[in-house]
Parts: sequence; C-alpha cells; structure tokens
Amino acid sequence: MLKVIYNNYHLTINPIITGKKTMQAEKIGEDLYWVGAKDWNLREFHGYATPLGSTYNAYLIMDEKKVLVDTVKHYCTDEMLARISQVIDPSEIDMVVCNHVEMDHSGAIPKIMELAPNAVMVTSASGKAALTEHYDTSKWTFQLVKTGDTINIGKRNLEFICTPLLHWPDSMMTYIPEDRYLLPNDAFGQHYSADSIFADEMPNDIVFDEAKKYFANILYPYCMQAGKALKQLADKDMKMIAPSHGCIWRDSKQIKDIIDSYAYWASGENKNKALVVYDTMWGSTEAMADAVKSGFEDAGIKVVKRSLNHCDISDVAVDLLDAKYIAIGNPTLNNNLFPRVAAFMAYLKGLAPKNKTGFAFGSFGWKGGVLNVIQDTYTEMGWKTPLPPFETKYVPRSNILEELREEV
Repeated sequence: MLKVIYNNYHLTINPIITGKKTMQAEKIGEDLYWVGAKDWNLREFHGYATPLGSTYNAYLIMDEKKVLVDTVKHYCTDEMLARISQVIDPSEIDMVVCNHVEMDHSGAIPKIMELAPNAVMVTSASGKAALTEHYDTSKWTFQLVKTGDTINIGKRNLEFICTPLLHWPDSMMTYIPEDRYLLPNDAFGQHYSADSIFADEMPNDIVFDEAKKYFANILYPYCMQAGKALKQLADKDMKMIAPSHGCIWRDSKQIKDIIDSYAYWASGENKNKALVVYDTMWGSTEAMADAVKSGFEDAGIKVVKRSLNHCDISDVAVDLLDAKYIAIGNPTLNNNLFPRVAAFMAYLKGLAPKNKTGFAFGSFGWKGGVLNVIQDTYTEMGWKTPLPPFETKYVPRSNILEELREEV
C-alpha cells in the first residue's frame, strides 16, 4: 500500500488494484498535464451504451497561476488527486475552471475547493447558478466570464467561449492562444477508454466512430448550437483539442477531420440513405421490414436495417444521424406500441432530429391503429410523411408484402 499525504489529506493507493501506470499524471503539452481518470467499466451513460468505457479528462496548467480545468466523476476523485499530487500540492491550485457543471465533470470540485480554499472558481453565470444548485458553494470565490473574456495566468491567457446548450446552458470552452490548445469539454469527445489518451495513437476508425456516436446521442438535439460554436472557433488556430471524454486530438489532419465532421453532422444534411428499424414478436413485422428494405433498394437508396431486439438504441442513433428516410416497424401489443419500439420513440423524441421523411409499418392481431402514435410523432417533429401507416393483421401474405415493397 502507498500512502500519499498532502495538506492533511490522506490518500491511500492500492497498487495491486489501480496499477502504477493508471495513477501517473501525463504531460500532454508545454506546462499542460492530463490529470483525469479512465472509467474502464462504464457500460451505460444516460441510456447510451458505452461498451468501450469512458474517460473524465481534467487538465492542469502550470503557469504563474496553477489552473485546473474541469474535474472528474465523484468516485474518481482520489485517482485525480493522486495525479495532481505528482505535479503540485493540490492546495497550491489558484484557479479552477468549470466548463460544464454536469457531475461527470464537476463531481470532484467540492473536494478540490476544500483542499484549495483560496482557489477562484471560474465559470459562466449559468455555471455559477448550476454549481450552487448542485453543491454548497457558500465559501467559494467566483469569477464569472462570458464569450471573449480573458484571464492572464502568467505567460498565458485563458480565453473563454460560451456555448450554451452544447449541451447544457452553462457549457463553455477554454482556449489557450499562446499554445493553441482548446479545452472544449463535451464537444469533440468520445466515450472511449483506451491505453493511450491520444487519438493519433489509437485506431482512427474507432476514435471517429465513437466521436460520431457521441455526437449522435448527446449533441444531436443541439445541431444549431454546434454550428454556432464552430463559427466561434473559425478564427482559432488549434494545435490540440483536448475534450473532457475520450481521446485528445493533436494530429493536424485528425483535428481538421473532426472539425469537418462536426460541421457536417451539425448541418442536418442527409445522405440518400434509409434506416429501417423495427421489433417483432412472431416474425410478421420482421418480414415487413425486409419488404420495406427491398422497396428502398429497388429505388436505388442505400439501406441500414436494425432490429431493436439485437441493437442498442444508442447505436441506432448513429444510423439516424445522416439517414434521410426513417421507417419504423411495430408489432402491436395490448393495443400499444411494443415496449422496445416505445422506448426507441421516446429516445427519438429526445434527439429531435430534423429534415427527415418518416414511414410507419407493422402487424397487429386484435385491433389496429396504434401506428398512428408513430405517425403523430413524425408530425410533431416536423418530418415529411408522404405515405400513411401500413399495417396488416397477423401474418402478412406474399401479396401484402409485395404491396408494401411497391408502396415504399
């Protein structure tokens, strides 16, 4: 057992459990250290499947003023403090920047403010309001910032860019112009825990797939705000983008590619692609899904078919991101939507995708009409619905399937 003692705070590290490497602060740039934590076992985040875990990235800037930008989830506090203590006594932190109050980033702030009682909390006005609603901030000293404000910390300046509703009202980014480092919190992140914290040291396709999944499940409802943020960053020359989840972007080509990808995702532009998503009880709705898929293919449209019994809705959301046509198949159960379809519809409404064309189909047994729930949701979201719902009783015969294929 290894005991680290600083400012009367005792931290016991079990090297058998944590491993020496996992507690190392990592220098990622001039006077910039990664002091976050890797959550290897995280498998779900707000209904979003995270099979590759995640990271909570916190950054320590060592200048005349010692600045901690963001923190970690509460149960990773000791791990973060162990990393900070390798660089500096936590009591010497002069400033804590809270880019976003959600507790996967702010969970360790109360302990930091306890250990560094003279530290100034830098955040937006919305950030202060949210911090006060989460924690006891009565003894904290705040410095509120807005877009364009700068704070000098010695050789460097911290410039702040408020990005409200990307994806909370308090969200903002911190930019260091002298080093060309952007610390954007949730933007450009991924739920991905890997051996390296650098994107260029990991498989490129995995990092970008996870970045796309993150956008599709977390930021998709805020495409307009993402577009505005990209405009605010247009004049920033970035050598590094260090988000608060996943890998850090430092390769110039990857930086360009992830910014270009965000611009495309935020644009709401669709490919000539269809997503057929469905569930089934006795195979009837599945047979209809196959007919719908064939109909799209006959029209020269690429198709992705996803069964909600086999695919997590957070993975389906990735297909949803750039599909123009969305066809949802439901097997009626007790005169209601099938449970997994109902869950998907609730998730879909939360993502609120725009500029889509929707179609509903499915099988029923005793009473039809439940597909109108899906149709009404399309209308509520402003989608085009050129075709009425297509439903059939019990098992669809070949002529019914052919009619469905031709109708699509």
